[in-house]
Amino acid sequence: MEMRAALIAQIRAFTPYNEQEEMDQALILRMLESAPDLFSRENRAAHMTASAWVTNAARGKVLMAYHNIYHSWSWLGGHADGDAACWP
Repeated sequence: MEMRAALIAQIRAFTPYNEQEEMDQALILRMLESAPDLFSRENRAAHMTASAWVTNAARGKVLMAYHNIYHSWSWLGGHADGDAACWP
């Protein structure tokens, strides 16, 4: 299965937690189905990124990384930077 089709299938299979996630899911699917350059920062409307909010089981601690460019703490993530193969 082509990478984009596999990603669309995974996002369609996701069960949103709330109304905001439902709207986000619909928007991401529309963009994946209509924007050929969605995996590049060249797309001025939107581009694919991934992030993770990692907590312990009790949700009392969170894993964060220090961003050397912005000199701040952040959750983990990044940009596809044109490489659709980095998506499952």
